[in-house]
Order: sequence, then structure tokens, then C-alpha cells
Amino acid sequence: MQIQRLVDLEDYEFDTLLVTYNHKNRLSIELGKVSEIFESLQADGLVGGSKVYGLRGKDFSYQGQPYYNLIFIGIPEKATPRRFQLQFGQAMKEAKRFHGKNLLMTAIGEDVSYWLSSAMKGLLLADYSFDKYISDKPESPELHLGILTGIDSASFKKEEQYTRMMAKAVTTARDLVNEPANVMTPAALAAKAKEICEKNNIKCTILEKQDCEALGMNSYLAVARGSKQSAKFIVMEYNGRVTDDEKIALIGKGLCFDSGGYNLKPGNAMKGMHGDMGGAAAVIAAMGAIAEAKLGINVTAVIPACENMISGKAMKPGDIVKSMNGKYIEVVNTDAEGRMALIDAITYAIRECGATTLIDVATLTGACVVALGDRYTGAFSNSDELMSKIVQASILAGENIWRLPMGDEEYDNLNASTVADIANCGKKCGATAAARFLGEFVEKKPWVHLDIAGTSESDEDTEIYSKGGTGAATMLLYEVVKLMEKPYKSY
Repeated sequence: MQIQRLVDLEDYEFDTLLVTYNHKNRLSIELGKVSEIFESLQADGLVGGSKVYGLRGKDFSYQGQPYYNLIFIGIPEKATPRRFQLQFGQAMKEAKRFHGKNLLMTAIGEDVSYWLSSAMKGLLLADYSFDKYISDKPESPELHLGILTGIDSASFKKEEQYTRMMAKAVTTARDLVNEPANVMTPAALAAKAKEICEKNNIKCTILEKQDCEALGMNSYLAVARGSKQSAKFIVMEYNGRVTDDEKIALIGKGLCFDSGGYNLKPGNAMKGMHGDMGGAAAVIAAMGAIAEAKLGINVTAVIPACENMISGKAMKPGDIVKSMNGKYIEVVNTDAEGRMALIDAITYAIRECGATTLIDVATLTGACVVALGDRYTGAFSNSDELMSKIVQASILAGENIWRLPMGDEEYDNLNASTVADIANCGKKCGATAAARFLGEFVEKKPWVHLDIAGTSESDEDTEIYSKGGTGAATMLLYEVVKLMEKPYKSY
């Protein structure tokens, strides 16, 4: 979508007018015809509050220009960046429903800088579809958005560049998740990570099976053992401040397909398991944005990519494996595989990369979906300071998170085993048990675990989402890394 800053409408022809209204029903464009239409729709209960409503007509005009689509966008009082994204995303869905090609909106007022970027994000994120495998699809002409604003050209360009960078990163993550498992294999995921690294001057290392064996990654390799697809352990190293000893590790679960192993998933539950690498997708895409923005901070991405399949070599319930950390794990459930891959990635990040802060992202537990549904990401942490940054970043990114309890000593025995140091699956509190399992391997480093099992995919086409991958946590990771930048000393 092309975005153009406008100071007047002399050279811009549009077919779709976006009109916002606030909690007092004040319109962003006060014209007689628009006001009359709004009042009529309000009487019918079609607008008001935070409703988004579009209509099509033939006699609309603005400053003498005819147009065909009129979309009203309700903005609640004290709207958050997320709310602006959702509202303008829904407006984009309406515009596309009416086949609008040239959109016009206004961005005038003292608080424009607060909401404009979020509004543009909403429009860009809603203008997404994954249709590369549909042969007979209608042509989609490029959309144009004109923004009538008093913001100076330099400030506007800065906001647009940032917004496009974020939208591009989310699109990358969505595309990775939406690819089927026969295409997005561990090798293909590694190739995509390498491609992003080459474009952005990021060091990329792909560890093969023998490399992982030499490092003692038996937990990760146990997960990969049943598949004919070779495991690929992906490491992306961005050094934006080489003089700093601190390093953030972003760790993404990279299960390119999860059958459940011998604890086989039911047929309906297996559909969509090509998206079990949503954490890896978010991390890979965020790394591209971090490098593109040239953030002054050191960040390493670690992605254990593999498949969890069934064969004569696959891990079995009751197996005991030794992790890279040295702890022995009892495999109680082969479908609790993501955490087994992640713990070796965590250990690698600490011991081989020198990570001082850890953030892992994973489509980890159905229990988190039961607890929070599909609009909130579950968050667990051993550090209130780091968690506060995650909360701040989530607001900036427009992504909902909810902190869930680690449980401290109350849940000490959630993952107890009588035959090994720890079991890979607890008997209750599924999301907390999984987080506590990971927490046993962070070696007292500040750490946050983000469970995106519910938020990584959407079941419907609505607001900023299209059916399929959402790119959850991509913008959140970028924003938290940016928040952790330190100002350079001036000498």
C-alpha cells in the first residue's frame, strides 16, 4: 500500500473516505453530508461507541470531489495503541469489502503523534492475505492511502518508515507460519533465517545434527529423532554495540510440524500444527527489524528447528534423556516436546553465546489457550524488572499480554520425577508447569517466557488479522529490545 502525506486535496483523487468519531461523537471531518449520514446511522444504532461501519453510495462528495465509500471509525476514550490498530484494521476490511482503492483520512490535532503510527499499522496489517497457492485468484490492485495532516514532512516520513518496518516484520512472520509443513521444513526455515541475515549484516550459524551431538543437545535431538527431516539449530547474532558485555537472547520454538509423537494428537488437533514454529517465526522476523533499525544493542536469536514425528527412532514415553545443561529428563509425554527443544536452546544461549537476558517465545501449551483465549499472550518471568519492560513494550506494540504465576514454592513439585531430575510434563497447571520446566534451565538469568499458543493464529478474517498466522510477538520483541538500548556516552 502506498502512503502519501497530503497538505491539500488538489492532486489526490479518492474513492473511500475514512471518518473517525470520538466518545462525544465528534467527527474528524465536519461536513454537512457526512454529519447528516452519521446522525442517521446513529439513530439506527449502526454507529456509536467503538463501532466501525461502512456504506457505499453514489452521491458522496468532499470539497467538490465525488467518492463512493464512507467508513466511520469509532475511537473510544483513552484508546490504546492496540485499539487504534484494531479499529483502523476493521476499517481496512470494510474498504476492501467495498473494493476501495484510494483511501483518504485526516490526522489533525495535538495528539496525532500518539495514534497515527498505530492507525497506519492497523491499515497495513489488515491488508494481508496468504494466497500464493490459489491459482485462480482475482487481481488485487495496489491500494493508496492519502493522509491529510499538518505533521511536518520529516516527522511523517519517520513515522511511516517505522510503521512499514513493523508491518513488514509481521508479514514475514505470518508468511513463515502460513507455509505448509511440506514447504516450511527445518531446512527451509534455516534458509529463510540465513536470507534475512545476509540482507541485514547479521552473523548466521546453522548447527547440524553432529554439531548438536558434540554439544550434548540430547533433549532437542530426542524431539527431532523421529523425523526424516534433518534438524537445523539456527543461531543469528546481531552486534549493535560490540563494546557492551550484555546480550539479549531471543529464543523461538521451531517445531515445523508436531504430530504429538507417540502421544499422538487427535486428528482435528493436528490440523494447523505446521504453525507450531510461530515462536521461531516471530524471533526471525524481529531480528530482521532490529538489524534494519540499527539498534545499539547486542541480540542473539537461537531457534531449535525440527519436527516431532513417529518412527522406530522416535522418543517414547518413559525415555530418559540428558539435556545440554546436564539434567536428566523423564519423557512423560512426547507431545510436551517444545519445552525439550527450548531448554537446550536456552543452555546454548547462556553457555555458548554469553546471553545475560533471556526471552523465549513458543506456541507451548493448550492450557494457556484455555486460560487466556486467543487475544492474550501468557507471560511468565523470574524478574519483575524485565517483566515491566515487557509490559511497556506490549503497550507500544499493541499486543495484549497477561502475566501468569510461576507459583514459587507452592508449585515446586509440578514436574517432579521419581526416576530422573525432572519430568517434561506436570499433572496439573499446564501452562505454569511448562514455564517452571523452562525456568529450571535459565541459570538465574533474567528471563521471560511468552506462551503464544492462543495468539499465534487466527480462526477468522477480522480487524488486523487474516485467517492463519498473526505474527504474534514480533512487534513486542522489537519494542522490548529497543527499550533495553542504552544511551551512548558522549566524550
